Amino acid sequence: TVPGEMNVYGAMLIGVPGVGIGFTDTFAWSHTVSAGHRFTGYLLQLDPTDPTKYLVDGVSKPMTPHEFTIDVQQDSGLLTTQTRTMWSSEYGPILDFPGVGWSATQTLSFRDANLNNDEFVEQYFDMDTAQSFDAFVDAHRKNQGVPLFNTTAVSSDGRAWYADTSATPKLSAAAEAKYRDLVAGGGIYKIAKDSGVILLDGSDSAFQWEVVDGARDPGLVPFDQMPMVERRDYVFNANDSFWMAHAAEMLDGEYSVMHGDQNTERSLRTRENAMVLSATGAGTPAGADGTFTAAELRDAALLNEASSAVLLREAVIARCKATPLVDVAQLDGDGGVALPAEAVDLSTACTVLEGWDNRFNNDSKGAVLWHEFLSAIRRDLPGGVSALWAVPFDPANPLATPNGLAAAPADQPDPVTQALARAVQTLTKSGHTVDVPLGDIQYALRATPRIAIHGGTGPDGLTNVVDYSTPGNTTEPINQAGPRLVPGSDLRAEGYPIDRGTSFLLNVDYSTGKAQAWAIMTYGETGDRTSPLFTVQTQRFSDKNWRQVAYTADEIKADPALTTLDLVQS
Repeated sequence: TVPGEMNVYGAMLIGVPGVGIGFTDTFAWSHTVSAGHRFTGYLLQLDPTDPTKYLVDGVSKPMTPHEFTIDVQQDSGLLTTQTRTMWSSEYGPILDFPGVGWSATQTLSFRDANLNNDEFVEQYFDMDTAQSFDAFVDAHRKNQGVPLFNTTAVSSDGRAWYADTSATPKLSAAAEAKYRDLVAGGGIYKIAKDSGVILLDGSDSAFQWEVVDGARDPGLVPFDQMPMVERRDYVFNANDSFWMAHAAEMLDGEYSVMHGDQNTERSLRTRENAMVLSATGAGTPAGADGTFTAAELRDAALLNEASSAVLLREAVIARCKATPLVDVAQLDGDGGVALPAEAVDLSTACTVLEGWDNRFNNDSKGAVLWHEFLSAIRRDLPGGVSALWAVPFDPANPLATPNGLAAAPADQPDPVTQALARAVQTLTKSGHTVDVPLGDIQYALRATPRIAIHGGTGPDGLTNVVDYSTPGNTTEPINQAGPRLVPGSDLRAEGYPIDRGTSFLLNVDYSTGKAQAWAIMTYGETGDRTSPLFTVQTQRFSDKNWRQVAYTADEIKADPALTTLDLVQS
């Protein structure tokens, strides 16, 4: 709080100033990582007479060398000076990328939309100090400094706004058409796209970024050409492209291919978000009146329903009951036999799935079995879960399609019962029964003693996504997960370790005429493992025990744990 200037509550990535996700008296907002593209790669065709020159429209152009000299600490502790030469093209730095390399004929370069993003701090300062929802939106229009996030926001007067205002390269219509032809031709351009990278032909000047009025920097998409929508009910994003920001209103338009795909199949996580937000009537998260109270919205955020199970479970149970005894072949792993060849009895698994409610709560019996079933499908069935659908994706009905379970093949083992048998084998190998509750096996890696963690992965189709990623961004000693028991499974001897996913949960309610909020910082607010606060909020997350936010001066003063620190300038 800075009287007369700023009164904002929220959170920000560590080391970055300001509030990145939060609320004020008049608006609240959140972010998800955009599925658009922040940079373009360029495949350079080199001048055959000199590998430090490249061809554009047949004209040879020299790369630019940049010499860097730095002090490097040796094992002895002494510093030695070392010099390296880095090279760049008109697009940006040269990459000696594995698999492509820097040969006598080609190499890679790239251009980054955030390389000159000097507006980032001003962007968030203007958001944090905005005195109205319109001023908050204007902060995006004025600065265009959001680096890589979608924004979802609401106002106290009932407006909901979605926008992908991330820094995004601007290609001409002709360049986009040429790019689609490159991808359709296969080869390295399609491989790159399938890996989530836009790779362009650097020898064709048509692929230079287009300069248009209104953009933050030359070559970027301006604010008025970015995908956005304002509604009176809801908007959402689940790390999918901008196209489905609402269950019934698609963001169709002439948006840059760099912003992401339109008219393509949505992730199961996106479909679950849309189903939770759009369902109405008794028994739905919004209740019989079709609108969310603050408490109903908190429950919906941690509903932990898996859309994969909603769409497939009953058909899988029927297939399981029809063939309760399944022969599987040996599955090999890195260290030998991972799972043996044997006849697997599925009768108990059928019963467990019948009694399961499609939820990934701590007490859910069936969630672990279902997750292992899907893991086996992704490992063993070409095409993974996409190969299971009976009804293909229809861009005219993106929420309901694809759906249904495809018929079992007549001339080979049924991939459904095979995967279910593998799930049973995996749980047996780990020493667990097929009805093991999720909370007995899924836990916060950061916490000792263990804290059970509900939720599941994006491919399971949950709104509350939690999973594990081998830490690679810290030198601090931290807990480590053991090896996987079976290839393709997330299961370790100690269970499912969780170290990332749902992070800052924020629920804001303006319906009473003032801002009221509830929050959970699932990772905790301190990195000090000796602090009693280290696991307090992780336990709150486990218990779904939201903490009411102390926002007003009176609410803060009423906190019995309040401490103050007076800073005096000397």
